[in-house]
Amino acid sequence: MSKNHRGDGKTPSTDEASGAELPRGSTLDGLVDVVKRLRANEPHVRCQAVEGPLAPLAAELDNLAITLDARRTAAGDLFGVEVLVAQSPIMMMTCDADERIRFLNYNVPGMSPADVVGKSIYFVTLPEEHERVRGLIRHVLTTGEPVGYEIRSSVPMGPEWFAVKLGPIRSGEQIVGFTLSMVDITDLKRTQLRLEQSNRELENFASVASHDLQEPLRKIQTFSERLTATCASVLSPEGRDYLERMSNAAARMRTLIDDLLAYSRISSRAQPFVRVNLQQLALEVVDDLELAIAQAGAAVTVGELPTVEADPAQMRQLLQNLLSNALKFHREGVPPSISIQGGLDAEGRLAELRVEDNGIGFEVKYLDRIFALFQRLHGRGKYEGTGIGLAICRKIAERHGGSIDARSTPGQGSTFIVTLPLKQNPSR
Repeated sequence: MSKNHRGDGKTPSTDEASGAELPRGSTLDGLVDVVKRLRANEPHVRCQAVEGPLAPLAAELDNLAITLDARRTAAGDLFGVEVLVAQSPIMMMTCDADERIRFLNYNVPGMSPADVVGKSIYFVTLPEEHERVRGLIRHVLTTGEPVGYEIRSSVPMGPEWFAVKLGPIRSGEQIVGFTLSMVDITDLKRTQLRLEQSNRELENFASVASHDLQEPLRKIQTFSERLTATCASVLSPEGRDYLERMSNAAARMRTLIDDLLAYSRISSRAQPFVRVNLQQLALEVVDDLELAIAQAGAAVTVGELPTVEADPAQMRQLLQNLLSNALKFHREGVPPSISIQGGLDAEGRLAELRVEDNGIGFEVKYLDRIFALFQRLHGRGKYEGTGIGLAICRKIAERHGGSIDARSTPGQGSTFIVTLPLKQNPSR
């Protein structure tokens, strides 16, 4: 490679990586030029080896340049953490304990990062959401537990809805702030809102339809009762049989309508979550079903059950349905023996409720079927019901962020297991 020659016959040094001419470090001006280029983010610049009083300073500047160059190389890793943050489609912020923004990896439309950093998080939050967001942030800063929620954007441009996740920033044992990540869920939210609107319309339709159906059913039942009371003696055996079948069909239809309404109202008429003592509630349900328990000759035991955050009315309905189910499907000639037990998981975050019986049981292959609407494993002639009771139990468990499962052996009994969060997520 040929070298460039100046008119004075001296050859300037050249940085092999960048081709930039290096300033001579033998003068103070040269060293000042190196400092300026380091400040301009040119860490490849180097000083020439010199002697004299400026030599130590030149050596230190070279060491600084080498360090900065190494840092730039690390930061320039295409698969490093800085690229992950800078190019992530997820919007990220860090905030201090005073709820002020300290860093963000995206630009707010119409503002520079400098316009946002240092401002309160509520600067980019809709006013009507301040109280809710403040409560969630306080929860994270106080407990260290991450929380998630959905929120509408405060900026007229760009995404309309975000899914937000808050997490603690720790310094040793102390929580000094929180992280905030936001994912665009505009399309998903619009679909959800359309589904919710459709569900409301279906619920309104179910309510109106049930009311319209209830009235003619009442008339059918009323007149069948009058016919039975006044004309049964003059009817033939065949006529009395027809009358009884009509009355029974009307009663089943009314029960079916009531059960469908109960199923549809699990979400539409849900109550806020409060602390519910499941043991006390179970004892009350046993007392409510005292007559049915006595008629079946059943023995019901209630063990220690946890206290959970839940909808009391729905927990009562869940327990009542499971206990009624155990009473209904008992073996002939074998008095029902039913136990209601509970406990917590190893981490103390999930409560488990178990209702065990010694009834007829069922085959495991029918497990999914028993929790579906209108699904029956047995004929109506032997076991009454609409096939909605266990579907209601599943919907209640899922509404509480839990689940329901069952274990069973034909001829030996069943155990229904309901798993519920001990504490509800604040965003639910």
